[in-house]
Amino acid sequence: MVWVLAPWLVAVLLILLALRLLALEDFNLQASGWGLLGSAAICFSIGCVCRVSLLLAERR
Repeated sequence: MVWVLAPWLVAVLLILLALRLLALEDFNLQASGWGLLGSAAICFSIGCVCRVSLLLAERR
């Protein structure tokens, strides 16, 4: 069951790191922050798919 929460935990960590990079004045680091936000969105969606898969598997 822990594996279902792992993508969401990674997404939260990526968002925190991205916000820290976006707060800096260096444009190159800000660009990396936007990339991390995209990665966080992907991790969040993977977490949603894992959760739905787990619920469907428990239904049987």
